[in-house]
Amino acid sequence: MASYAPEESGLNLMKITDEAVNTVAGNRTFPNSYMASDGVGFCQSSSYAWSTGRLLDISPDGDELAYASVINGQWNIMVRKAGPQGTATQRSFRSINDFSWGKDDKLYFGDAVDINRSQISSTDAHVGSLMRQLTSNNTDLNPILSNDGKKLYFTRIDKSGAFVWSYDLSNGALTSCCRGYNPYPIGNGSDEFICVRNSSFGTSELWLVNYEKGQETLILTDKNRGFTNPCVSPDGEWILCQGNSKSSISKKTNLDIFMVKKDGTGFIQLTYHPSDDCCPVWSKDGKYVYFISSRANERDSFNIWRMRVDL
Repeated sequence: MASYAPEESGLNLMKITDEAVNTVAGNRTFPNSYMASDGVGFCQSSSYAWSTGRLLDISPDGDELAYASVINGQWNIMVRKAGPQGTATQRSFRSINDFSWGKDDKLYFGDAVDINRSQISSTDAHVGSLMRQLTSNNTDLNPILSNDGKKLYFTRIDKSGAFVWSYDLSNGALTSCCRGYNPYPIGNGSDEFICVRNSSFGTSELWLVNYEKGQETLILTDKNRGFTNPCVSPDGEWILCQGNSKSSISKKTNLDIFMVKKDGTGFIQLTYHPSDDCCPVWSKDGKYVYFISSRANERDSFNIWRMRVDL
């Protein structure tokens, strides 16, 4: 029930939402049978697997947060001020799987058509309720805009597994880029990103991919931990991610948040609470990290939290 674990005393944690008012969705763990499934984070040595949808993001100006909320039995996107005070406005009106907030002020999301299909769609973050459908008839997830705003990366899962694809916003061209899921852009162009791959020896790993040059570099791997949901810092030097960890308090495995440099050095564990911490995003000045956590409430409900991170 504590707000933080002893190891987190220097993070200056702040609770942003209240479970009595806001219903926040977060990543949950799966039974062992889901391990090694495409698009699912896992660590075989810990018999632990988890969902990897991007369920929290920050506005281009850094003043607002978008998060997934359960409304009438469906997940929808809500937008609110980034501070601890303020009401939330519903911005999607269909059941979503995950989403991101583009620099063009559009919300790109996995539209859950039915239990077997998810298509990529977009809507304005503030005005109207019109939705633009971008892909169809597939299992498409994890959409996120490239840093130059020209392409939309996303995960497509088919019989061959999970692959990162790109959608050209100017002409609608679709390109299969590489094996993996959970793409996150890095660099100034639209040909380089971080993604996750499930290894043959039983963990989820972070990779740096430049698909135009054909370069693929392993950034983060650990035989006792899996890592997913990468998020690159505003200066492009650090990568946030979530992964499994065993709590010193409960002695049980849970999700925690980690940080590593883009060259694979400087690995740091940020959170240690026995509850699940997931979906980390940077503030625009790089001084804070917002994340979703089930800590500090008796029903294990998710809330949005903020912590101070000194790079």
